[in-house]
Amino acid sequence: MASIVVEVLAVDGDPDQIVTTAESIPDEFFRDLEEHWRGRVKRIHAEEEFAAVECTAAKLSDAAVSSFLPIVNCVKGYQKPLGSRYSARKAEIGYSRDNQAVWFKGKNFKPTIWGQMPGESEMKRLTPAFDSKGKKAGEEWWTTSDVEDALIEYKTAVDKASSKIVEVLKDLSDKLKAKMNVLIFISVLSVIAKTLCIHVSEGKRRNWVFPLLTTSRNLTSEDLVHQGDTIKNPEAKKRLHLVDLVPYWKDPTREKAEPNTIAMDYMFLLTGPNGGGKSSILRSVCAAAVLGLSGLMVPARAATIPQLDAIMLRMMSTDSPADNKSSFQMVC
Repeated sequence: MASIVVEVLAVDGDPDQIVTTAESIPDEFFRDLEEHWRGRVKRIHAEEEFAAVECTAAKLSDAAVSSFLPIVNCVKGYQKPLGSRYSARKAEIGYSRDNQAVWFKGKNFKPTIWGQMPGESEMKRLTPAFDSKGKKAGEEWWTTSDVEDALIEYKTAVDKASSKIVEVLKDLSDKLKAKMNVLIFISVLSVIAKTLCIHVSEGKRRNWVFPLLTTSRNLTSEDLVHQGDTIKNPEAKKRLHLVDLVPYWKDPTREKAEPNTIAMDYMFLLTGPNGGGKSSILRSVCAAAVLGLSGLMVPARAATIPQLDAIMLRMMSTDSPADNKSSFQMVC
């Protein structure tokens, strides 16, 4: 199964998958038309279509250069007296994203009196550009029959290449359909494993710890010894004990974070002035409990977390702990 996937799918950095580039044509044009199918399957599975795209792209480049570049150079060669009405002349080979077309974009580029300058004969062959609905694309957009023919040929090749890629991927999907449950399991397991590795790496960097999880059946009061903190009270098996707890959004290695030690048996009343840190404590305690019961590290120096039936937290949504501002501060 793995060999089938490796045989079909392209790999990063494959030189055969590089988007086309061409002289004088904006790179955005080729990126928009090719990036959605390039880099997905190996070229060997669509060699004819890849070659057709490259060939037609070269023809389009030649047509654009021969039709438009002499005009661009001609306009650049005009004298532009300061303050004259010709000072706003514009001429370039442009990309019309709405029409996915390479056209000549010009404004005030035609001379008042025609002479024998190189590029003037190409100007006379220009015709207004039209969109797919047959409407004039704009006063600044111009084209030629050679460029339009090359555009149609290139876009046709791109469409065939895109369809071929989809066809190859569908065939691969049909072959893997019987193993789809295994693939999904492997994919999910890979994401979970990567997430856990990132969590542990970041937790160790921030000096977080794995908590001791307690229940009324698996420990006695004498067993409740955690990282040098001895708890002699038999009721400690029900206690949420967090030593040097810091808010999970704070990074103690980079910013100052005031630690707090929490020993919580049952209900307690937390009071204090606005901006005193009540919301931060509540968020931190609940986050530590959720993280610990999920088997993850908690933002504390030591932690003992009992089995909990439920965790409920109701907070104002207007506060901003990352900015050290309470709901009262945000409203005012």
